[in-house]
Amino acid sequence: MDGAWQFHPVFLLLVVSVISSGAIAAYSYRSRETTGALALCVIMVSSAWWSASYLVQLLGTTVAWQLWWLRVSYVGVSILPPAWLIFALRYTDSRVTVTRTTAALITAPSAILAALAISNPLHGLVWTTTGVTEMPFVVVGRDFDIGYYAFVAYAYSLVLVGMSLLLRQVVRSRRVLRAQGVAIFVGVGISLGANVHWMMGQSIINYTSIAFSVSGGFFALALFRYRLLDLVPIARDTVVEEMREAYLVLDAERRVVDLNPAARRLLSPPADSIGRHLSAVAPTIADRVDGTDSTERHDTTVVLDADSDGRHRFLEIRASPLADDADATVVTVRDATERQRARRRFQSSIEQASDVVMILDESGKVEYVSPPIEHVTGVEPDEFVGRSCFDLVDDADREMVEQTFARLCEHHDSAERFEIRVSNSETDDVVLEGIGRNLLDEPFVEGVVVNFRDITERTRREQRLARTNERLERFASVVSHDLRNPLNVAVGNLQLARETGDEEHIQTVHRALTRMDTIVQDALQLARHGRLVEETEPVRLGDVASLAWASVVTADATLLVESDATLLADADRLQRLFENLVRNAFEHGGDDISLWVGATDDGFYVEDSGPGIPAERRGDIFEPGVSSNDHGTGLGLVIVAEIVDAHEWDIRVETGRVGGARFVVSGVSVAESADLSMS
Repeated sequence: MDGAWQFHPVFLLLVVSVISSGAIAAYSYRSRETTGALALCVIMVSSAWWSASYLVQLLGTTVAWQLWWLRVSYVGVSILPPAWLIFALRYTDSRVTVTRTTAALITAPSAILAALAISNPLHGLVWTTTGVTEMPFVVVGRDFDIGYYAFVAYAYSLVLVGMSLLLRQVVRSRRVLRAQGVAIFVGVGISLGANVHWMMGQSIINYTSIAFSVSGGFFALALFRYRLLDLVPIARDTVVEEMREAYLVLDAERRVVDLNPAARRLLSPPADSIGRHLSAVAPTIADRVDGTDSTERHDTTVVLDADSDGRHRFLEIRASPLADDADATVVTVRDATERQRARRRFQSSIEQASDVVMILDESGKVEYVSPPIEHVTGVEPDEFVGRSCFDLVDDADREMVEQTFARLCEHHDSAERFEIRVSNSETDDVVLEGIGRNLLDEPFVEGVVVNFRDITERTRREQRLARTNERLERFASVVSHDLRNPLNVAVGNLQLARETGDEEHIQTVHRALTRMDTIVQDALQLARHGRLVEETEPVRLGDVASLAWASVVTADATLLVESDATLLADADRLQRLFENLVRNAFEHGGDDISLWVGATDDGFYVEDSGPGIPAERRGDIFEPGVSSNDHGTGLGLVIVAEIVDAHEWDIRVETGRVGGARFVVSGVSVAESADLSMS
C-alpha cells in the first residue's frame, strides 16, 4: 500500500463497535432458539463488518485504498436494513410470516444495489470521486449518483417500516411489554439519526455503524433480558395487580406485607395496611386465617352480615404457604356471593320440588338424592346414600332397571324413560316414572342423573279408566247379545198371540220380558259395582251376610256364620257381593242348601253345600256369559269378581267340606274377629 497510515481517537470507537457488535452477535447465535435472535445476530454481524471495513478504510490515506474498503463495507451495509426489518417482523409478532422466501425477497433489492456500489468503478452509477478531504483526517470525497440514492431510499424504507411496526406494538402493548418495545425503538432511532446526520453533510465521519453497535445493546437488552429474565416476574406482578380476587401476603407474625387493589376494594382496609396485623386490616377474615396451619393450604368460606338490602355476602378464602418461605402465607379472597346464591337457589329448588332427583355413579351407587324421596318411600335421604339403586326397586322391576342403566352408561348424554314400583313403609306401593341422563363426562356432575315423578295417582286413574272401558264393553256385549234372544222370543210370541189368541204365547212373552229385566238388572250392577272403591267403612261380616241371606232365603235353607269380623269395605257393594254368592248357591244347589260364612286372617269365605265347581272350570266362572244354569245370565259371579277387584282384593274358588263351592276372599283389612254362630 502506498502512502502513510493515519490515526484518530474516533478509530477507538470503531474498534469498540466491532468488539461489542461481535459479542452481541455471538450471544444472539448461542440463544438462537429465542424468537428474533437469529435476525439480531445478522444485524450485529453486518454492523461489525461495516465498522471493521470503515476502520480499515480510514487507516489508509490513499484514494485507491479507501475506495477499495469502502466497496467492501457495502457487503455489511446491504444486509443490515433487511435484517432489521426481519427482526422487527419477528419481534412484533406481526401477521407476516417470515420464511426464507420472504427474507430473500426483502434482501434482494438491497443486495442488487450494493452490488452496484461494489462494481461502481465499471459504471459510475453510484458515485464519482471529487478529491480528498484532509481535516480532521484524510477522507475521500464523493458525489452521489442515482444508484446511491436508490440504495438509501430502499434502506430507509425498510428501517421506517420496521420502526412503524414496533411503534404500533408499543402503543398497543400492555405495560409489561412496553419497556422492551421502547428500548428497541430508541436503539434504531439512534442509528437512523446518526445516518441522517451524515447524509445531510453535518459530519465528515459516518457514525452509523457505531450507532448500530449501541442500538444492538438496546436490542439485546429488550430481547434477552426483558423477555427471558424480567418478563415472568413482570407478568406475575401485572396479574396480581389486575386480578379480581383479593391477594394478601402475610409474614410469620400475620402482618400484611403486600396486597393488591382487589383486596382494597373487597375488604376496605385502612390506607396504612402494610406492616399492620391482619386483624386490623381485614377483621372479617382474620379469625379464619389465624387458626390455620401455615405449612398447609386451607380453604374456608365466610358469611358476612347482611348489608343494607338485607342480603348476606359470601367470601371464599384460601391460605397457602409460600414455597420458599414456610413462615409466610399468601391469602386469596374471592367474592362468591352470586355463585353461592345461585347454588343455594338451585339446591332449594331441587329440595322443595315434588320430583325426586338422584345422582348415581357408574356402578349404580347412590351419591345424592333429594329430600322428596322420604315422602315417596318413607325413608330419609341419608339412608339411601351409598346404597345400590337396584336394591330400592321391586324385584319384578330389577332386571328392567339394570338393563336400562346399562344402556344409559354406554353413551354420553343419552337419556332413558322407565317406570318402577317402590315400596313405601307408610302407604301402599307407589309407581314412579324415571328419566335418566348420562352425565358421567360432565366435570361438575360426573354421574347419572335420574328424575323421578310420582305417577301413582295417574296410574290408578288409568286403571280405573281401563276398568270403566271394560265394564262398558261388557255392558254393551250384554245388551247387544244376551238381550237379543229373549227379545226375539217376545216379539215372535207376541205376533203369534195376536194371530191365534192363545194365552200360552202371552205367558211366553211375559217370561221373556222377565228374563230381559233380570239381564238388565245384572248388567246395571256390573256397570255400577265395578268402579274402584274410593272410601271404606267398618262393616260387620255377620250383619252383611244376614242381610243378603234375608233377600233370597227359603224355609229349607240354612246359614251358619262360623266366625264374625269387622271389615273395611263399601257396605252396599259388599252386600251385593254376598247376595250374588247366595243367589249363585241357590241357583245351582236348590232351595235346601246350607251356607257357611266365616272370617280368615286377611278376609272371609262363603261356602255352600251345592254340587261344587269342577277344577277345570274354576278359571272361567268369573268370565261373562259362563253359567251352568239355563236360566242364569252368566253375570252373577262376574259382578262378584268386579266388586272384589274394585276393593283391590283377591278371590279364589276351592272345594268345600261337603263337596260344594267355597269362595275365599283375601287381601281384606280385618279390624277385629269373634267366634259366633247363627242359623
